[in-house]
Amino acid sequence: MTSTGSGDAHAWSDEAAPGFDLRARARLFDGEGERYDRTRPGYPAALVDAVLGPVPEGLSVLDVACGTGIASRLMAARGARVLGVDLNPGMADVAARSGIPTEVGAFDTWDPAGRTFDRVTCAQAWHWLEPGPSADKAATLLRPGGRLCLWWNIGHHPDDLADALADAYAEALPPRSRVPTIGYGAYRSDRSTLDYTVVLDALAACDALTTPHLESFPWTRRYTSAEWVDELLSHSDHTGLPPDQHQAVLDAVGRTIDEFGGAFEMQFVATLITAALATAT
Repeated sequence: MTSTGSGDAHAWSDEAAPGFDLRARARLFDGEGERYDRTRPGYPAALVDAVLGPVPEGLSVLDVACGTGIASRLMAARGARVLGVDLNPGMADVAARSGIPTEVGAFDTWDPAGRTFDRVTCAQAWHWLEPGPSADKAATLLRPGGRLCLWWNIGHHPDDLADALADAYAEALPPRSRVPTIGYGAYRSDRSTLDYTVVLDALAACDALTTPHLESFPWTRRYTSAEWVDELLSHSDHTGLPPDQHQAVLDAVGRTIDEFGGAFEMQFVATLITAALATAT
């Protein structure tokens, strides 16, 4: 399963080859907390409603890898009591300053100190975790009737713009540097899907959880060329480019979007995967 999508490289993909330091790459986000919070897309209201259910007031939620709290704030605004946990202190600080209590740590070693939750959620970040052990740990944190809820956005440009952006990347980057960087930067409509098999299989293999359910929520967001370039800098594959390639890519992308009128509509699909705590028999 190899895709960059909206959430950078996947832990179960070819990018996680020997020598690939996943946590080191994750920490590239740490200095980009404000930009990440400003530029990253949110999530459609219908998805948040599906996560929390008809009575969100007072629900206890653990938001895993909460980042700057983009998803956490959407849930808190509906009355849920949200606790965040994130590996990166800089990201956690932004979340905390926005009103989300956030603890710093990696989920696999994070100590819940006996706490349990009505929901364990993860927006746009479960791919940074080991799917099997993470599912097992999440199940131990759920209260009776609780649910694990994981979701991702993936978007695509208009096809003609995507083709032009692919050409821009090809000119700005050496061939071996184009993957995974180019993936999210120039998605066509026929590439706007992800293979969630690894996630679904890990959840299905967890005896403490029910069979996972997948649901999709389409939505759109408009970007100007400046907004899109700013958004790209919140992605580790772009932030981590060598300095000589970094500016060349940003200039080429901005110039290409300007040639297409200076703005575009990004078509998103937010995919939600849920599994409930299994009832003991």
